[in-house]
Amino acid sequence: MQPEPSLLKAMRRMTLSLSVMCLAFVAFAVTNIEEPSLQARLLPGHMRGVVPWKTFTADDIEMGITAPAHVNVLFQIPPKEKKVYRKVLFGNSGYNVRYWGYCFPEDYEKMQQMKRRGLPGRIFLSEKERSVRRQKEKNIRRTKFSLSRDYSEKKLNQAEYNRGRVRHQMEIFEGGTTCYLMTETPISIGIDKDGDGVNAYIEADQKSDPDIEDTDGDGLNDGIEIFSLGTSPVMRDSDGDGIVDGLEDYNRNGRVDMGETNPLQIDSDRDGLCDGLCRVDTHSKKVRGEDVNLNGKVDKGETDPTTEDSDRDGILDEQEYFNCMLKSGKSCNYEAFKVK
Repeated sequence: MQPEPSLLKAMRRMTLSLSVMCLAFVAFAVTNIEEPSLQARLLPGHMRGVVPWKTFTADDIEMGITAPAHVNVLFQIPPKEKKVYRKVLFGNSGYNVRYWGYCFPEDYEKMQQMKRRGLPGRIFLSEKERSVRRQKEKNIRRTKFSLSRDYSEKKLNQAEYNRGRVRHQMEIFEGGTTCYLMTETPISIGIDKDGDGVNAYIEADQKSDPDIEDTDGDGLNDGIEIFSLGTSPVMRDSDGDGIVDGLEDYNRNGRVDMGETNPLQIDSDRDGLCDGLCRVDTHSKKVRGEDVNLNGKVDKGETDPTTEDSDRDGILDEQEYFNCMLKSGKSCNYEAFKVK
């Protein structure tokens, strides 16, 4: 597939402005010398060798792609998209991966002529990239000053030393925008059709439906399952305890709060009884558990799956169950829930 005319035009722009961009980033590069893997790419080509280019069209971004590491990546947001959030666009990878980029403004030629305005367009930085920079700045500020050793203009004028720092400026990307990206490790790029917070590439990787917010219909959108809870977006009951994930995370906030069972643990309180209703063993049709009607609530006759001793008498719920069995010879309200 041939790059779109707008991308070809943007590449010509990038060739002309790359040297200007490099100068803007050199201030950052010299303050992060101990981590050369990423900022080596910030130097001019004749100083660091040739770095390859990769171009992705709007169609590529719509389908979802992987941006390679240490490559100059040029891509375009699909024009029909009104806005795409940075975290979604880059697969929520910013907390673990250092990446930075730059997006061209629509009136690029006009901005180029306004030299006093500085570098045209806006810059975006991942959370980890910003964290590294902040820590570096803190280390600089914490440096102890000694009149006998540090009597220099650089040490005496910290404000001057901090000038020219690159700052994060973008969280929302508009349709039709052409952008540049550099990343230290491969990351996914894609749009989010269904608004569940998961881009097209990750939806394909997880086998979830990019057009349905809650693929498995368990009450939790795919983004919460993938990025917050770690549950499966295509399985209603990720841990197999009989209770759907959306009932375990009852308030749908992506956390296991007090009073909720863990959708990734079959026995949240570790009392020996599964949270919902489970087989006793692989050879028996008998089942037992705590939330026997699987409604996510503690009803009359049920034990509490969030505490190991529901009645607080010092005896674990599982032992209470067996004591009941030995005493009455019955299944203690579980007979009706045998697997048929």
